[in-house]
Amino acid sequence: MRVAQSYTNTDGAWAKKLTLHWPHGNEKQFSYDLGGVMRGGDWDGQMFCAEVKWRRNSSDQGTEYKSFLAKCYVALSKDYMLGDHYMWISWAPFRARDWDVLTAPDTIREAVLAEATRALGTEDPDEARELIKDEIVDELSARLWIVVMSEKQEKLVPLDDWRGVVARFYNSQGKTSW
Repeated sequence: MRVAQSYTNTDGAWAKKLTLHWPHGNEKQFSYDLGGVMRGGDWDGQMFCAEVKWRRNSSDQGTEYKSFLAKCYVALSKDYMLGDHYMWISWAPFRARDWDVLTAPDTIREAVLAEATRALGTEDPDEARELIKDEIVDELSARLWIVVMSEKQEKLVPLDDWRGVVARFYNSQGKTSW
């Protein structure tokens, strides 16, 4: 109920909006799986993009998450329109030993360094460290979300009649149409 609109990278024109270009290297594009607009509260009208990983276990998520962070760094450095929030949505926990620092600036820097050739245009680690912009790293750290779902949670949603009550209230407050 906090998402006013959502779309996937297979939804026609939205697919193009969820696709960005690496600034360097041979691999030119990457895309987010999901995007949308949030509703209500502090995030009303803000946009998000998300990477969605349905996995039974941690599998390759540690590596994939690291790449996701570098992609988010690139997107934020380009003032990406959908980048008010960057979400990693998964059905299995991953990197449990360092869970508490997955959105920390040092973790983001490490991820950008791992993708330095595509993200920064250099293979030299010292040069790459100099090119990373601390203000972008800190801002990204504040915008990151990690959401871990379960199959049962997929069914733990408001009932239709409850959504109707909330929609009527929302519309009665002069908010954007539900």
